[in-house]
Amino acid sequence: MKKIIIFLGAPGSGKGTQAKNIADKYGYHHLSTGELLRAFEKKSKLTAEEKRNLEKVKKGLLVPDAFIYELAFAALKSIFKSGKSVVLDGAIRNLAQAKKFEKFFESEKKADAVIVIEVAITDEEAFKRMIGRKRVDDEPEIMKQRIKVQGNNSIAPIREYYRSLGVLRKVDGMGSIDEVFELIQKELQ
Repeated sequence: MKKIIIFLGAPGSGKGTQAKNIADKYGYHHLSTGELLRAFEKKSKLTAEEKRNLEKVKKGLLVPDAFIYELAFAALKSIFKSGKSVVLDGAIRNLAQAKKFEKFFESEKKADAVIVIEVAITDEEAFKRMIGRKRVDDEPEIMKQRIKVQGNNSIAPIREYYRSLGVLRKVDGMGSIDEVFELIQKELQ
């Protein structure tokens, strides 16, 4: 299996659940940018800019790319030093980020270790699933904004970029958690 697995999908697609399942089963480190941001928010001293960035997340918007790079790349370097493989969950939200992560992996001599798994669902299904889960940032208006900013229209150029690199694998995310997990494992073999 590849050493770096990137999960791609609309909010509510189950990519976080599947990333955790893969990490648990295969001993990978699970790295979620959402969790990185939530942990960062608990820091005792945040600058005004950091507070503004974190407020964007609460409104369903994306934080500036540079902020994500700073958090994610530092975490990835630490994981790479430990020798562990990594599953990235929700790390890449736009084409510029996809390209920047690819350059980072190249600089770390890890570009050939990457596979991208898209957990594909409709935006309508994404909304329905988010309504059913109990997260503090899952208010209906915020969910609609998140789908607008992070849904299938936003994923399309990222999907094409990874397809052009030959690293994209797409699985039907409309099934049960176990069914989708089986599909993902087959793609990783």
